Amino acid sequence: GAVYTPVAAADHNRTSVNFHVDVGQAYQDIDSSDFPPGSDIDDQDIAFRAGIGFRSAMLAGNLSYINFGQSAVTTPTVAAEAETSGLGLDLQLDLPLSEFATVFVKGGILSWEQVTDEQRAGSRIVDRYYEDGVDPYWGVGVRFSGAPGMNIKVEYDRFEFKDNGSDVVADYDLVTVGIEFFL
Repeated sequence: GAVYTPVAAADHNRTSVNFHVDVGQAYQDIDSSDFPPGSDIDDQDIAFRAGIGFRSAMLAGNLSYINFGQSAVTTPTVAAEAETSGLGLDLQLDLPLSEFATVFVKGGILSWEQVTDEQRAGSRIVDRYYEDGVDPYWGVGVRFSGAPGMNIKVEYDRFEFKDNGSDVVADYDLVTVGIEFFL
């Protein structure tokens, strides 16, 4: 197996700036019991994240745009589609396993917006609603050394959005695979 060496420590302690692109799956926690029987719920979609970050010793941080994709609910009386996206800022703590792999934990805040289009059965009118907020999130992941100047990472993030601090709008689980490029 791989062994953590002084060479890995020296490489890991290097300060660097990176650009990252991540693609994955977003799962929105929609409780089917909140809707009438026979409702059709689509609570997952392809997600996208991109941003810029820094790494210095065991501490890292990222500024990222995150698009969670769309979710939809169709009941006998109404159909609604929502798209959620936001700008996140997080801090990460790296825990090196070897010169090729690092586990990390992170916490941050997300300024988000959800746009919902709702159409009542039998109507052609679409009502649009906007909800937004700033809420904390957390995550865990693993980063693997790739080609020079590049890392591959797999991560899980948990987001809990509130509507102006009152009602829960959505909880999202986000699993992504991404690439970091060092500038």
